[in-house]
Amino acid sequence: MKTFTTVLILILMSALLITMNQYYFGSAVPTILYAILTIVLVLRNEVSVRCSRKELVARLNALFDGEEPDMTAESEDSALSRKVTLAHKSAEVREARLRDGYEHLSTLVSDIAHQSKTPLTSVKMYADMIDGPEGAAIRSQTERLSFLFDALVKLSRCECGLIDGNLCPRENSVEELVCQAVSDALASVEEKDISFRANIEAGLSAVFDLRWTVEALFNLCDNAVKYSPAGSEITVSARDFVTSVRIDVADRGPGIPENEKGEIWKRFYRSQNNTQTPGVGIGLTLTRAIVTAQGGQVLCSDNPGGGTVFSVFLPKSPNVIKMKDSVISG
Repeated sequence: MKTFTTVLILILMSALLITMNQYYFGSAVPTILYAILTIVLVLRNEVSVRCSRKELVARLNALFDGEEPDMTAESEDSALSRKVTLAHKSAEVREARLRDGYEHLSTLVSDIAHQSKTPLTSVKMYADMIDGPEGAAIRSQTERLSFLFDALVKLSRCECGLIDGNLCPRENSVEELVCQAVSDALASVEEKDISFRANIEAGLSAVFDLRWTVEALFNLCDNAVKYSPAGSEITVSARDFVTSVRIDVADRGPGIPENEKGEIWKRFYRSQNNTQTPGVGIGLTLTRAIVTAQGGQVLCSDNPGGGTVFSVFLPKSPNVIKMKDSVISG
């Protein structure tokens, strides 16, 4: 029961007792003293409870801000604070161990995949010298291994905050970003006779890490090539917004069903309609991780007339990234 309600009931009861004492017993002084004492005790208890709550909240806030609470005080609130402190430190230790383990594992996977590229390249070169089905079989298996190792490298980059720790956003040219990403994707367009068309506003710049963001945009262009029909066109456009630059990658592929647009960003997710297309479902996860770590955003929408449009929003000011970091740390 709230303090105000309790005091109001006590006042009404006191008034009733005063009236009864005055008319039936001839004196109301004991009842008045009782009422005053009761009200004082209730108010004192409420003030004490509020002070204890405020002290407990202050201790917990100090704990989560990284300060060391007083572990020697003796009270129920102090005991609760000590339990929360120990649980918080235990969770931090477990998290640090898991993070270190994932970092070591991801580094090991990345190193193995990287070191395997040289012998695979040599095997492929020797396979090119062999005519007939034997050479074709060796080349096919070599390309499959290369694809799997590339997938492992991408997966290791997605884990344990390796992306956040290696990003160095600064002002860069959007045109250079698009040119590098499209150039990397051109290697796979010849077989399907697909063409790229660029529509970029002149002089656009944004704040991003060029090397990592090229990887993110390349994944979108590479996906567009994989899912576009032969002879179609992929459009990459960039335009200026108030606080960001928007880059669109539009294709004429089969599109993405509405119920899958929230699922495509998950690791290893593959659409049931495109199981025959090569891939392991890591590219979009990596793209979103890179862009969001820089204060940007990636969206997916339908392309009018058929196909899909992936839109990347990159901040024009480093303040957006600092604001994002402060929100996370807070």
